[in-house]
Amino acid sequence: MRQLDVGRQKETKGAEEKHAAVKGNGMGADLKGAVEDHEEAMKMRDLLKRSIAAMCALARDENSVVNARLLDFKNTVQREAAVGELEESLQALKKAILESDDVEGGTPKADAAHPAKNAAPAGLTKAVLDQLRSIFLHLVGEFDRDFGEEYSGRVARLRGKIEKCARIEDVVSLQQDIATLVELYNQSIDEERTQITDFIAEMGAGLLELERLYIGTMSQTGQSEKENKNFNQIVENHMEDMKKSAQLSTTLADFRELVLTRLASIRSALEEKRRSEALRHESLREEMESLNQNLSRMKKEVDQVHEKRKALEKEVLIDSLTGVANRRALKERLKNEMYRFQRYNQIFSLVVFDIDRFKSINDQHGHWAGDRCLKEIVKRIAPILRETDLIGRWGGDEFVLIFAATCLESAATVAERLRKLIQNTRLVYHKHEISLSISIGVAQVLEGDQSIEKLFNRADKAMYKSKKAGGNAVSVSENSEQ
Repeated sequence: MRQLDVGRQKETKGAEEKHAAVKGNGMGADLKGAVEDHEEAMKMRDLLKRSIAAMCALARDENSVVNARLLDFKNTVQREAAVGELEESLQALKKAILESDDVEGGTPKADAAHPAKNAAPAGLTKAVLDQLRSIFLHLVGEFDRDFGEEYSGRVARLRGKIEKCARIEDVVSLQQDIATLVELYNQSIDEERTQITDFIAEMGAGLLELERLYIGTMSQTGQSEKENKNFNQIVENHMEDMKKSAQLSTTLADFRELVLTRLASIRSALEEKRRSEALRHESLREEMESLNQNLSRMKKEVDQVHEKRKALEKEVLIDSLTGVANRRALKERLKNEMYRFQRYNQIFSLVVFDIDRFKSINDQHGHWAGDRCLKEIVKRIAPILRETDLIGRWGGDEFVLIFAATCLESAATVAERLRKLIQNTRLVYHKHEISLSISIGVAQVLEGDQSIEKLFNRADKAMYKSKKAGGNAVSVSENSEQ
């Protein structure tokens, strides 16, 4: 504060000297210089206002007397009071700061009398550190996808670094590592898109090849038909020549020689036809074999694409940590249930629950232990649900259950059963036993619900009612509650 005061005095003194120099020049001063000096003085005054506002923000949690004097000085500057009034307010501020420094330096007992006040900054720093670590871990979790062992290893190492950070500066220093992870994530997504694009191109080439083979087969069929016609024409011509020669022949020997000659010609044409058909059949066999190979390859590629599509659908609709439905899948199911309710008047109920003291579990045992708790709860609850029911992770440690064709009372009964089940669950992590419990809210769809938001808000409100009651409880939303 003293440095700010000294700097402000120097700036004020410089401005006054400059103003005096301009005034001393009288009528001989350049008008342009006077305008520039006026603009600079206005900028200096604006800077002074912003400096006072910044000092007020810094002094908000410090000495109350200094804070009051500082606010008074800020108000004096903002209403553009006279210089004398500004000087008086500034002197009062200086006096308050000096007295505050004397109290802090001369009477250390005052700090000893308020140990909680001295401990507050450390506690506040730890809270900020925990929150910052939690934010960074959640951010890294959003990019945790199955892109191979190298990518998964990078995500795991980055999580480990975040959990080991003991200072806020250490957490902030990891922002470049997170940026690198995001860049690698985008690169992996681009590679997948490239693979799909290449596959589509291969599929197109395969279809063109099939079209070529089909046209070739049709062409060969037409060629075969043409060759048969030519062969028949040759046989008919030779038979006609034999008939004419028989009429013109005078001896049996001449007729015999003519017939043998024509039969040899027919035999030669027949052998040529057989050779041509053999070559054509061999060509067709090779092309059919190539066609079968292409079809087998394309079938294999199509099967791979189907598997990839299923994996992508699972990634889009399944929570990667717990393996149950994610928020997107839950919203889609809620929309479908709301549609059936509005069209066919088929009721359904919604259960919202979260883990009691989950932040404490993360703080005491680490985020890996928290992840184990989430998985264990899903593992216990999933087997007792019906096939028509759906469990999903809404976010963090909050889960949602959708009970189709179920009234409020039945849903509350199942919720109580779930509460008791989790209450009796004990998780051992690194030789430490962790007790679990959940707070549950139950609501049923009503006639006045035009959107899923109203229904969800009632269930969520009921859940917080359970938490306020100490947790490990089931609260039911009133049907009249909107």
